[in-house]
Amino acid sequence: MPLNIIRGLFRGATRGVMTGKRGNKNFYKGRGVRPPGYHTRRGGYRIVYKKVPEFIVPDLTGFELKPYVSYKSPKVEIPPPTAESLLTSIKENIHLLKYRETP
Repeated sequence: MPLNIIRGLFRGATRGVMTGKRGNKNFYKGRGVRPPGYHTRRGGYRIVYKKVPEFIVPDLTGFELKPYVSYKSPKVEIPPPTAESLLTSIKENIHLLKYRETP
């Protein structure tokens, strides 16, 4: 027993970050996402709808742009934004924003 402790001290302990590749075949680390609910006392699972992620995807029917941009396209120079330009752009596009309560 003491020989194993001494042997472990000489080899050095593995104190690196635990990843999915370093665990056994049943180890799944995940991505650090919070669960959308909680377990009840009777073995059920209750979902809290405020915790469920909601993806807002715009309607892209009739959209002319393609997902890739050619390297031959001309470079566009945009001046740095100022406070006045941001305020005017917000005032012009305020009707496009959707007002909704976020948890």
